[in-house]
Amino acid sequence: MLSRVLYEILQAHPYEKKSVTVRGRRLRLDVADTFLKKMVGLMHRESMGKVDGMLFRISEPGIVSAAITMMDMKFSIDIVWLNSEKRVVDIARNARPSRSMFGSYKPRSAASYVLELKAGEAKRLGIKQNDLFRFS
Repeated sequence: MLSRVLYEILQAHPYEKKSVTVRGRRLRLDVADTFLKKMVGLMHRESMGKVDGMLFRISEPGIVSAAITMMDMKFSIDIVWLNSEKRVVDIARNARPSRSMFGSYKPRSAASYVLELKAGEAKRLGIKQNDLFRFS
């Protein structure tokens, strides 16, 4: 499958790491900063590994452009959508993997960033609507 080949290619190109803080907790994230990294996302990974999640910057903020497809994922995640001010506009808790590229999770409001976190992490941290994330 093409996504598996792309995943293997991306293993040779380390992801930039970024720290974000929410509710006093610092999270280390892989940054999906290229078209291919955004397309592959967390596909084919067995787990998050040594990071707390993945960060996507949406080049054209919106609802459809911020949709996340769970195709070829191996584990559930929490999806947190942020607006341009880095405030939470929506959360999908325990989003489940899919075999189809047509099933996706979309925010209820336009988003500029998407954070994919370990399943249950949003609840554990108490993340809620309008919380502010700080990037460093």
